[in-house]
Amino acid sequence: MICANSECKADFVPKTHNQKYCTDECCRVATNRRIMEKYYEKKAIRNGAARPCSKCKAQLSRYNTSDFCSTCEKTINADLKNKLFRMIDDIS
Repeated sequence: MICANSECKADFVPKTHNQKYCTDECCRVATNRRIMEKYYEKKAIRNGAARPCSKCKAQLSRYNTSDFCSTCEKTINADLKNKLFRMIDDIS
């Protein structure tokens, strides 16, 4: 198996079924990298970095933690709700 740490990529034999990293050090480095990426992403959002809606490309507010604007969020939720009702109707 290959280590999931992008800097390491060493080949290793896992000791457990869900082991992704070759050593504890690789796990710690990868975890710290993910934490810092999230930190700087949130910091940029708080500082007003421009973020487009994933669906309609409208600019999102710094207070919006989602990837979608409120309009697209409503349509997505309505579509999911309708899909769920159709599934329930198909079952009964």
